[in-house]
Amino acid sequence: MTSLAELVHAADLQLDWVVTPTLPDVEVTWAHATELIDPSTYLRGGELVCTVGTNMVDRDACSRFVESVARAHASGICFGVGDVHTSIPPGLVDACASLGVALLAAPFGAPFLLINEFLAQERLAQESALLRRDGELLTDVLARVRQHASPQQLIDYIATSIDGRWELHVGDAIDVVGGDVPVTSHIATSVVESRHDDLALVWTGHQPPPSSLLMATLAQVLDVVRRERDVEQDLDRERIGHLLALVRDRVANPMALDSLIHDVGLVRSELVFSVWPAGAARVLVAAAETPQILLGETPEVSIAVTPDAASVLRMADRLGVVCGYSSVVNLDESVRGLGEARAAFELARTESRSIGPSGLTTLEGLLRQQPSQRLEPFVDQLIAPLIDIDHRRNTDLVQTLSTYLNNDGSLVRTARAEFLHVNTVRHRLERIAEITGRDPQVFSDRVALAIALWAYRN
Repeated sequence: MTSLAELVHAADLQLDWVVTPTLPDVEVTWAHATELIDPSTYLRGGELVCTVGTNMVDRDACSRFVESVARAHASGICFGVGDVHTSIPPGLVDACASLGVALLAAPFGAPFLLINEFLAQERLAQESALLRRDGELLTDVLARVRQHASPQQLIDYIATSIDGRWELHVGDAIDVVGGDVPVTSHIATSVVESRHDDLALVWTGHQPPPSSLLMATLAQVLDVVRRERDVEQDLDRERIGHLLALVRDRVANPMALDSLIHDVGLVRSELVFSVWPAGAARVLVAAAETPQILLGETPEVSIAVTPDAASVLRMADRLGVVCGYSSVVNLDESVRGLGEARAAFELARTESRSIGPSGLTTLEGLLRQQPSQRLEPFVDQLIAPLIDIDHRRNTDLVQTLSTYLNNDGSLVRTARAEFLHVNTVRHRLERIAEITGRDPQVFSDRVALAIALWAYRN
């Protein structure tokens, strides 16, 4: 969540404190604009109630408004000055101070909609950060599984990444404990539990809690680690992984895999290769719906061979782990299948979703597979000069180019999006052509500029 203090600190919103909240870090769920004296029916708690005070004609009206906001457990009030009142009514200020309701002031002409846009952007950024955190945590946990970490070591590591008390229950008893709940005076604790067979993983802490998917995956991983400590199986997977890597690198003949895929019931003409985070092989054994799966471990990744892509996606959904997978190939095409799966996995890690061969046929997919040194010349020769001109002359060439590319090279749509005349857009594109030697209105040059802009941003 975003706090009232963060809204005040956001320069673009132009908000100021009038009455500060009684508790620190008051969180805001949304901004709700109203001119009702009693808006409580339409509030669910946590909103910043925005108004210009159309009906605040006396102190009694101000008091009733603040009482309704407090009764609905809203986070505070934002008063827009200038539309109806030249200053905030004293009755509103006194009522907020009396009831401990936060009061903010918005200047004339500052739209309340900007607050919701800011909250939405903050929420997206926070959710993306949590997704990245969960993905990185799972990758690190799986790597420690591969290194034969114990349940206690895994719980201790998880607790260093997500604050709170972590408990591993087996049956009715607590088997492993890690971490602790920090003491606070104003934030309530939450409890999240996930069960897997007779094992339960319980987290107790403050917001934001770990997602149910993360909890379910961690519970499954811990259950597998607790149950399966067969070192010989791990060594077998490492040997298979080494052989698969040799085939991928064209050092070994794909026919060396023939007996292995035959032993697990796979058909030579219908093979799908998939690449997973290192250490995932143990968990994939438990998640597989069929014994028709060949698993290998390498220091960098885990590799699976299955009869179809559907089973790969079901395992990924069940575990909450991303992977990259190939098209259906025969044994002789193993090099191609392994290459496709590895490239798809590299792209999957950046996009936090499982990706197959179709994901490699986009420009984004192609660029994601390129080493950075191959893309650096595009940035240095095409984008850097534009950025330099923009900084020195306060122009918007990069922004105009980005909008032009996003609108498929349409001058009219670009002009409309940038609130410019078409001739102005055309002039800026001509300047870009002069500076870079690439004309955005020529298809091949436009592609080169699109690659350069993508590389700069990524």
